[in-house]
Amino acid sequence: MVEIKDVVVFIDGQRDALGVIEFAAKLCEEHRAHLTGAFVWPTLPAEGPASYARGRAIQDLLASHDAEVSAIEKSLRESFESAVSRSGLQAEWRSIRYFLAEELVAHARYADLAIVGRTDPVSPDAIPLDLPQTLVLASGRPVILLPPETPHLAGRRVLVGWDAGREAARAVADALPFLMRAEAVELLVVDHERHPASHGEEPGADIARHLARHGVQLNVRRVPSNGEDVGRVILSRAAEFGAALVVMGAYGHSRLTELVFGGATRTALHETTLPVLMSR
Repeated sequence: MVEIKDVVVFIDGQRDALGVIEFAAKLCEEHRAHLTGAFVWPTLPAEGPASYARGRAIQDLLASHDAEVSAIEKSLRESFESAVSRSGLQAEWRSIRYFLAEELVAHARYADLAIVGRTDPVSPDAIPLDLPQTLVLASGRPVILLPPETPHLAGRRVLVGWDAGREAARAVADALPFLMRAEAVELLVVDHERHPASHGEEPGADIARHLARHGVQLNVRRVPSNGEDVGRVILSRAAEFGAALVVMGAYGHSRLTELVFGGATRTALHETTLPVLMSR
């Protein structure tokens, strides 16, 4: 992917939805891309009063839930429209009232890039818990996962987690629009001796030469994990490097009803404090 021209951002009623909107709008402004806001309606919680409701009480609960979520959506749509107006973007708003994994994945497939916030397991108004994972593993598109406290799109330092695998190669290709604009790029190779055939004689050198032909200048850093989770090694080095974005492949498989991840992917999905672009 050489250019980003079509972005979808998934929005819910969680606390930092405004930060997610602003991040997406600024990214689209920089790339002159179309932005689609996809509001995901939360389902009525099965616990609490809903678990005891019967007959008319169920209808009243549903009506109350719809009214509450409608008010949240109205407020966020106004914020979305204000953000895209300030950025001079072409944009549209979609309201997804019933959560079906296949439908949500389809919205991502018709965009160059999907943006979604990391889920909050204690928030009843949050994105469905498995949506970020499902998008990463099943959409066929790169996904930027945002941490709970969404950062501003300041700085152009990018850290790439590289293991010479297929997923990492896909992530690097998808991240080219960011890498080509970056002020500084570091390619981090962790435990290169695990895959000597894939890395070649000098781990990181071949992908560095490939990226240089696209105008990307980078430094290669090779480090041992010393038994630590590779995902944490990547995220820790990204923080030290002052990265505004982490790029890495996603390892695992999805049948839309079953999500299985490798350790580094799982760590990034649940622990990142930086935006992470994932592909597979």
